[in-house]
Amino acid sequence: MNGEESSYFVAAEQKRWRSIRIMYLVLFLNSTGFSILLPSLWPYLQHLSPTVNYSFLGFAAAGYSFGQLIASPVVGKWSTMRKKVTLPVQVTMLVGVIGNLIYALSGLMKNTSPTWALWLVVVGRVISGMGAGCIALARSYHGTVTTLDERTAVVSKGSMAQAAGFIIGPGLSFLTSLVHKGYSYHSWEVSQYTLPAYLSAVMIAVNMVIVAVWFREGDDVAPTELMVNSIVQSSEMITLRVKWSGIVICNILFYIAMLSFTVMETLNTPIIQAELGLSQSQAVRYSSIFLTCTSVFSFMTFAISTPLGKKFGERKMMGVAFTMSALAYILFYPMGPNYIPKVEWTPLSNLTVDDNSTVTEVAGCNWRNKWCYHQRQLNIAQFIVANCILLFSYPLGVVLLLSRTSKILGPHPQGTVMGILTAVGSLSRAVGPAIFTSLFQALGPPVISIVMMIVCLGGAAVLLLGARQMHTFERRIQILNAEIFT
Repeated sequence: MNGEESSYFVAAEQKRWRSIRIMYLVLFLNSTGFSILLPSLWPYLQHLSPTVNYSFLGFAAAGYSFGQLIASPVVGKWSTMRKKVTLPVQVTMLVGVIGNLIYALSGLMKNTSPTWALWLVVVGRVISGMGAGCIALARSYHGTVTTLDERTAVVSKGSMAQAAGFIIGPGLSFLTSLVHKGYSYHSWEVSQYTLPAYLSAVMIAVNMVIVAVWFREGDDVAPTELMVNSIVQSSEMITLRVKWSGIVICNILFYIAMLSFTVMETLNTPIIQAELGLSQSQAVRYSSIFLTCTSVFSFMTFAISTPLGKKFGERKMMGVAFTMSALAYILFYPMGPNYIPKVEWTPLSNLTVDDNSTVTEVAGCNWRNKWCYHQRQLNIAQFIVANCILLFSYPLGVVLLLSRTSKILGPHPQGTVMGILTAVGSLSRAVGPAIFTSLFQALGPPVISIVMMIVCLGGAAVLLLGARQMHTFERRIQILNAEIFT
């Protein structure tokens, strides 16, 4: 390699890694925009209509993931056909901005038609979820421009970027909760309920500018030989087909892993409000602080997932993750000595009244839920320990599953498959809130605990039975060569 070729190689490598890091930023800001809204979603719905129930919360929470479910395979296929991700990433982020603005402006219809205001929130969530299709594109890009040796570390750092967003988001939500009434002009308002959506839209817009100015891909990013495994480059590696049974198993496990987190993520604020007898504003603040603290723990887990996978084996650590998730949901079963502290005995009895004598906030467990009157309270220490266990097991499983899926694909195109994997996670996040908020409304936390424990143990069983189908592409090449030469 002469001096000119060497300088080209160095420049290409610098551009490649800069583009990889920009995709980290895409993942970070996307998860920040998602998590900043979540603590205030339930109080926002109550703000728009005091008669709203937990089932509608499920629809609103699921709307985001439903949109992502629709968009992820489509944009994944689009990027595979184009063989570039820049335009699809920009389009999805623009869609995300529009979705957040619709969400924030839903309050314009609060006084004239609260029902339409609620459904506009759902529409905004769906469109925002379509904008989250850029997650699949970022994962596809990371899988395409890295060697197998680099891939686990890059996927892990991408997951850490998302985890960092889940830490920053609730923290920002806590800060926006301090705004409380904020500023209003006629029906338009910038308050603790709408400010998170405006911030999310601004972050996505900044991200679009960064991608447009600094992100580069194509022939000017890196030589072609960097896109394939640096260890095995035989013709067999290119012609060997993808082990689709392994991909299917990874998708099943990814669904369960996402579900285990989504259920508690969605129900966190309602559980805190019901179990501690808090008002809407108090629930937002407590939930934001709690999610921020536990997300720090989760971020640390993302950081150690890769070395744990290398030392003990990725599939073994996946088994540990699903077993620990089952343990976490056992601990979510209410075991406190006392009963739920505060119930709204009539639709208006537990509402906070401001200086102008207008009803503003609901406090305590919803009076319509019969279980509020007889179930035991969930011990706060028990709740914290269960969340900490879950926020260790969830990132551990997700990082290793993303890495394993990419390694099963090897040098084959990753856009469509990663789009499908993201869509499966979105399906979990869509179905989970819709089903489990209804279960929560009808039967309370005990049923959630039992059902999710069974689901997580089912994931461990699927992993145990299907582990042999999850060999990496490199390992299959080694097995094939061993069979040929013996």
